[in-house]
Formats: sequence, C-alpha cells, structure tokens
Amino acid sequence: MSETRHFMTVEWCGNGKRGVFCDSSGRSGCCGDDPLTIDEMREALGPFWMILDPKSEEMTEEKLGEYTNWTSLEEYSNAYGIALKEDITNREEE
Repeated sequence: MSETRHFMTVEWCGNGKRGVFCDSSGRSGCCGDDPLTIDEMREALGPFWMILDPKSEEMTEEKLGEYTNWTSLEEYSNAYGIALKEDITNREEE
C-alpha cells in the first residue's frame, strides 16, 4: 500500500483548478500525516486564505507527482504558488 500524506490544496479565486500550495521548488510546509485544520491553513496562508479556498487533501506520492505545472501567486511576492496538473499561465487577473 502506498504511503499517503495530507497536503494543503488551494483554488485561486474559484477558477475551478485546485492545486497544491508550495514554493517554486515544490516544497510545501503545509503537509503531514494528519489532515490540516482550518486554523492551520488560515495561519499558513494569511489574509489570502479567503480567495484561495484551502482544503487538506490526502495524496499518495504518485498522485502528488501529477502536480507538475507551477504558477506563482503575486499575493505572495511570487515566492509561493500553486502546483497544478495542467498549465494555467494564461489565467485572467482580477
């Protein structure tokens, strides 16, 4: 059986594309063996949690490996972003 961990996933402004919140190297400080609480996710995301709709999702290493397209988030000075299964570099800015 594959080992699983919980990762924080986000969806930028309800665009229908949910991905893993991480830095440009793919590192996510928001993961663990237990599901993340709403308070933990709010603390990690700061005031932008409202537009990112965070959820804690359990993933295997194989499933996590499907999230290969990283898009930076200006809200975090482009230091953090969303790793997605598909490219959304042409997203419309609000």
